[in-house]
Amino acid sequence: MLDWIGYIIGGVIAAYFLLTFIIGLCIQSSAKSQSPEMFGEFPKCQIFLHVIISIFLVLACFINYIFGVFLGIGLFFYFIKLLSACCCLREQQAFQNQRSASETDAFLNQLRVKVPQASFYCECYHMKTVHYRDSNGKSHTRTEKVVTFRETRYVQILGMIDQTPALYIVGYSPLIYLKLKEQINWLGNSQMILDSLRSTIYLQNRHRDHSCSVTFRVSTPGLTPQNFLKRGEYPAWISQKMLWLSNLFQCDVLYICMMRSRIPKTQLPVIKQCSVDPTFQINQPVQQISVDQIQLPSFDQMCPTEIDQITLPPILEENTQPLLTDVKPPYFDNFDQITTPEYLVYHGNDVVQEQPTVQHEMLPAI
Repeated sequence: MLDWIGYIIGGVIAAYFLLTFIIGLCIQSSAKSQSPEMFGEFPKCQIFLHVIISIFLVLACFINYIFGVFLGIGLFFYFIKLLSACCCLREQQAFQNQRSASETDAFLNQLRVKVPQASFYCECYHMKTVHYRDSNGKSHTRTEKVVTFRETRYVQILGMIDQTPALYIVGYSPLIYLKLKEQINWLGNSQMILDSLRSTIYLQNRHRDHSCSVTFRVSTPGLTPQNFLKRGEYPAWISQKMLWLSNLFQCDVLYICMMRSRIPKTQLPVIKQCSVDPTFQINQPVQQISVDQIQLPSFDQMCPTEIDQITLPPILEENTQPLLTDVKPPYFDNFDQITTPEYLVYHGNDVVQEQPTVQHEMLPAI
């Protein structure tokens, strides 16, 4: 009797999971056939976890003697799915950055005048072997990183050009998903100067401990990658609360596919051209000179330890492009190929030279 009850419950669960899965994929596939660029992104992570959870829950009902094992694995993936929906799902993040049309215009205008924030993070450390005992009394060892010095130095940018294109919007959908991606390029001899500043920071601090790393970071303040642009009243079933309920009741694949079939996607690269080279001039050829020949401000002025000591640089050229356009721009098809700023890390060791995560030529220190 119990076996039959398990089979019935397992069949109901399988039918529920399968129906919501198939209906959701059919709805978005239909929208994708009309416009792959705007409606073609399936929730791959949610689909994968949906299939895994359904398999283990159905097996738990069909195979009674290991019911607890399969149920535990299914619940484990269920909580992973909830966590991924909270942290990684684009709709969850976009609901938190929802703006009206006027607010989006103001937001895009602010992004065009925002200056990227660049910094060097220096960390001195050594590795320590720690002996400990587990709950059974067995002795073990592990290696821990002991940090003895940390310092952040902010980079004084001397000039900026914003080349963010117009935002591509087609149609009159009341809600649009907007994906932003930043691209920061360095003008003139800026990259060489940054490498030299990094070398200076490393040489100043490498004596503090066995190992020293210098990390370069750059980003545009206030840039939110996932956004919703609200242009009118959209259906009441599209909400953050309904998104959470769909995740709790395991019909999120259906709900997300329905949302993505109704909400068109657009994307915009936020492109910044920055300079830390005082010799750089617009429309003039770059002077191929060494760092020693460039008259830079003092090191403490170029890399202060407090962000309040950074002054806003001049905008070298105004961005005259419109905010919005209905003409498909060239970047739209190659958006995924746009490179985003990376964290460049240099490691050094006074005893044994470590392999750097990203290798740079050691230039003369400033």
